[in-house]
Amino acid sequence: MSKKRIMCVEDNQDACELISTILENCEVLNAYSMADALRLSTQKKFDLYLLDYHLPDGTGLELALLIKNFDTKTPILFVTGSVSMTERQAIKIGAQGVVKKGTHTFVEELKKRVTHLLEK
Repeated sequence: MSKKRIMCVEDNQDACELISTILENCEVLNAYSMADALRLSTQKKFDLYLLDYHLPDGTGLELALLIKNFDTKTPILFVTGSVSMTERQAIKIGAQGVVKKGTHTFVEELKKRVTHLLEK
């Protein structure tokens, strides 16, 4: 069985490396901006998108809506420390929710949510 492919869209390289380490059983490709993410998402197929809220060239919310224009099936999970992004907002635009960075339960919560979404 091939590894699940996840796109991590996050402008902080350390955060991308942490997420890749946490999700070591998956193939995690990183994008550091909205432009990178759109280019990658139109070239490759992903099983899950992990989006930060604050990106250098826009927001994860804008990016999620753009991705939904050409990929309505792949789940989107926001992984952010931003207080601007709520679970309700994520669900409203068709994403699967939010995992907050910087909390003491971050690693467990991320693993749990990602595993659940990839099993669907």
